Amino acid sequence: MNRKLVSALALSALLAVGGCGSDEEKTGDSSAGVDVDVIYLNHPPVQPVLKDIDQVLAGYKEKVSVTRHDADTSEGKEFADEHGLTGHVAIAVLIDGKVSFKGFPAGEAPVKSAEGDWEIEDLDAALRQRTKSG
Repeated sequence: MNRKLVSALALSALLAVGGCGSDEEKTGDSSAGVDVDVIYLNHPPVQPVLKDIDQVLAGYKEKVSVTRHDADTSEGKEFADEHGLTGHVAIAVLIDGKVSFKGFPAGEAPVKSAEGDWEIEDLDAALRQRTKSG
């Protein structure tokens, strides 16, 4: 399958699972006290994780402002570099500008080297803690 077709299919799938298809897509309450940035490689193995992250974020939409960055774009690469995310980082979640979760959640990576040391429940717990005083 050619690269353009794969990219088009990946973009379509990302849009279908949570609207994560564009770089710098901002959702949530812009006046919220907690900023969440999700940077991701626009590749099919990442889609289920983005869907899981979107489900967690949906529970905080009144309390967080979410910006998504497609690391396959020049703007996304620049954002990643600014936050020390160099190399092949499939997904990272930054809370208030700090890298909080990096790589695939434990047990969900297509290869062990892409796996982080976190679980989707850890993201929920971090957001719950961060937003409870608001």
